[in-house]
Amino acid sequence: MAIQDKEKRAREAEGPEGEPLRKKKKKKKRAPEAAEPTTAKKVAPEPVESDDGAAATEEDEARDGAALVALGKESASIEKAGDDIDALAPEAAREGEELEDEPAAAQLGVDRYVLAAFFAVGMIGAYVIGRLVHGLWSNVANKDWFSQAFPRLAAVSDDDKGTIGVVLGGAIALVVVLRIYRRPDIREWADDVAAELTKVKWPTKKDVTNSTLVVIAASTVATVYLFLLDRLWAFVTNLVYGSGS
Repeated sequence: MAIQDKEKRAREAEGPEGEPLRKKKKKKKRAPEAAEPTTAKKVAPEPVESDDGAAATEEDEARDGAALVALGKESASIEKAGDDIDALAPEAAREGEELEDEPAAAQLGVDRYVLAAFFAVGMIGAYVIGRLVHGLWSNVANKDWFSQAFPRLAAVSDDDKGTIGVVLGGAIALVVVLRIYRRPDIREWADDVAAELTKVKWPTKKDVTNSTLVVIAASTVATVYLFLLDRLWAFVTNLVYGSGS
């Protein structure tokens, strides 16, 4: 009996699978192994364009389009200008040839009036100064003190005095005119006068011819009318006074 009791207690102590209860309990107490944490694959979020970014992109595209349009217009205008220049080149060359064929006076423009005025003043001044030198020299040459002090000048003939006077007058007038011409205030005044003269509408050759013919015709008609009127009144006067006598 004792032996059976021992075997019974031994079977009770063993588990259903024949393993000791102590070991089974230890096995139950064993903590489960911690599973390695699986690192989740980080996926970069797709960039989401905001409304402001879309608007800025549209503005950039619109600006680029406007720049391209402006560049196209500019290139077209440049090409058109080049075509215009090519078209005007023959005319410019022809005008240049005509300008070369024109006299120098026409090429001077307003300056020709200024130069002509100074030239006229110089010529008049040379004549006046020459006549003054000639007259003064002739009067002084008859004086005794001049003949004694300057016998060679007193012995010059009257014709030579006139020639020398004109030469001296021309030299003096040339120096004076050049000095006056180089003065800024005189030159500015002369340029203003010449500019005003260019604004004058000068008559053409046809206008002058027509005006001359009109003046001649009117003068002829007036002369004939006055002649006939004079003859008429002479006839009436002779008739009245003749019958009365």
